[in-house]
Order: sequence, then structure tokens, then C-alpha cells
Amino acid sequence: MFDLSTLNLGIFFKEVTQNDHEDEVFVSTRVYFPYNDLEVDQGGESTLADPDRIVKVLAKRGAIKSADSLSAHDQRVLEILTKVPTFDPFLLLSQRREVEVERSISPSYFEITEKDWMLIRRPVLDKISVLVAKANSANNMDVYQAYLGENHDKDDEGQRLMTGAVVDAIWQGEETDGSRGLIRSFRLDESQTKQFLFAWKGINYYEFQYERYKPLLYDFFRWLGSSDSMPKDRETMTDSAMDRFKFRRDQSRSLIRTTHSTVMSIIKNYNLAFDELIEKDDPRPFQQFLREAPKNFLTVGLALGVLAHTANAWADVSDKKPRALRATELEPFYDFIIAINGQDFQ
Repeated sequence: MFDLSTLNLGIFFKEVTQNDHEDEVFVSTRVYFPYNDLEVDQGGESTLADPDRIVKVLAKRGAIKSADSLSAHDQRVLEILTKVPTFDPFLLLSQRREVEVERSISPSYFEITEKDWMLIRRPVLDKISVLVAKANSANNMDVYQAYLGENHDKDDEGQRLMTGAVVDAIWQGEETDGSRGLIRSFRLDESQTKQFLFAWKGINYYEFQYERYKPLLYDFFRWLGSSDSMPKDRETMTDSAMDRFKFRRDQSRSLIRTTHSTVMSIIKNYNLAFDELIEKDDPRPFQQFLREAPKNFLTVGLALGVLAHTANAWADVSDKKPRALRATELEPFYDFIIAINGQDFQ
């Protein structure tokens, strides 16, 4: 990915924090440089991954002489990695054109099949096309004027949305007259056009991912609600030990229910808002969706990641078979569930 070998040995990760006073989710990008590349758990040093900070650590390690020692390619890649809210292959792939301005990088970083890529694109493009076509039918970009029944200047071609070009611009997250006009028509800050469009696409992506995980998730949910979720060697356990297990299991159920409801609430509200706009000509719910999309995009990505991690851990422990497990297998599993699901997603 990088020209500088030291950067290729770094471990990049996202760190999520929340401002309780302003109800905002913040995501920072950090990089960890292990002292021993073969044994990364032996320690190392980490820093924020933005170029201005990372060069100080690189200079300290003797990897570069000064800040201007970074190649234009490495500078660009660092800026993009700190800009994207997650490292999901879909999101990295959507940034590929920017990443590869100077040179191409290994396709492994964009590992997503062409079939999956088209499956993700299709519902997004379908919704965008319907929305743009609806704006075109009114011969004006201001959906709020249409909603309020105000008159339009039907001869003002500069205010029309050119469907094909705008659909492409929205998909690429580009700021064009059409994409900015679409955001402006919802009475939102057009200077944040890229953020709104990126988050909109991202929520579609996580809806797609949820559908892919659904069979495994529901197998796990059924197991968690059955008697198999208690130790199969329960007859050899004391009453107090069983009480502790039941408490852990019930706590796990409650936390997972909260995580799952977070994902479903955001996806449901998105689809309801879109339906209200298209079927009832009411743009207000979709305006609210777009306004909250940057925050909800991070929230649904975090919550779905936790759900998927939980279900995959269960599949690994149970060999993907709904069966009872021994206490020695269940205890660390429930501790794990409680640890990663115990986050405030709201």
C-alpha cells in the first residue's frame, strides 16, 4: 500500500469515541508500530495516523529524515485512510480512484467480488435514480418547493437534475452542481455534500451486509433463546454456579437485543423516510435521514460489526451447530459477548 516499508508494517485501526454532551460520534485513525514485527503483542508505539503526526514517529524511528520525506503517494494514502470512517472493503474500493492517483496498489486492499460490488451498487443506484427522476418530473431541484406547492420556473434548465450525470456524481460522492443541488433542495448545508452522500451510500452498504449475515445471526439468536445456551454439564454444577451462568446468559441476551435493535432502527427509518418521499411526496423524513446520516452511518457500522463478530465467535465455538456446550466453553464466550456488546450506540 505504501512506498515506505515502515508504513506497510504498521497496523492501522479506527477508534470510536462519543461526545455525551453533543451526542456526536467521533472516529479517529491510529497506527501501531510493533517493536517486533513477528510478535506484535510484545509492545510498540502508536500515534494518530494523520500525516502531520505520523511523520514525527517515523522520524524518531529513523524511517524518514523529515516530513517532506514522505512520497506524494504515501501522503495521499494516509489522508484517505484518516478520512474514511471504517476500513470496510466497499468503502476503500469507493476511494480507489483517489488512492491510486500516483500508482496502483495491491488489489487485496479492495477485496470484494464483482458480484458483491454490483449487488451493493444496485439498490443504491435504484434509489438515487428514483429520487433524481422524481426531481426531474417536477422540473425543479427543490423538493421542498414541490412539497409546499410553490410555483416553479419550468424554463430554468439550469435548475434541472440531469438524471444520468447526477446519479453518477452521487455514487462517486462527487461535488457537482447536480449533487450539491440535490442536497440544497433538502435545505441542508451543501458544503457537506460529500459527507451526506458518503454516509447515505454507507448505510445502504450496511443494509446489504446485514442481509448477508442474517441467516447466521438468526441461527445464533435461536440458540441463545434455547436451553442449549446453558451448560450441557449443568448437572455437575452447584446452584450458585448455575445462577452465575444464567445471569451471564440473560445479560448477553439483553445486550445483543440492544445491538440488534440499533441496526434495525436505522435501516427501518431510512426505508420509511424514502417511502414517505417517493410515495407521499413528503421530503421531511428524508431530510432528517440525510441530516443524521453521517452519525447513523458510524453507529450502524459499529453495531453491525459487533453483531457479526459475536455471531462469528459463536459459529467458531459451536462449529455452526445449535448444540449445548460445556461450561468451560461457554464461560469465556459469554464474557466476550458482554464485553463487545456493552457499548452505548445511541
